[in-house]
Amino acid sequence: MRSFPLRIPDDLKAEATRLADRAGVSLNQYVATALASRVGEQVEAECYLTARAVPGRAKEILARSGIGNPPRDDDRVE
Repeated sequence: MRSFPLRIPDDLKAEATRLADRAGVSLNQYVATALASRVGEQVEAECYLTARAVPGRAKEILARSGIGNPPRDDDRVE
């Protein structure tokens, strides 16, 4: 196991400390658990999408996505 300095905003650290205290764990354990959860979600999403991807199909879909379906006025970016 390794350690490394982590720079985060003071308000985020304070909130994480509060939640760790409420859960009855150390800040280190809370952050490690939260990070493991997020990384696990990302890996699972990548596996899910990779298993269902049809090579080249995404670009084909995106290429025709605006045809006959212009953006709404509230979707436009100036």
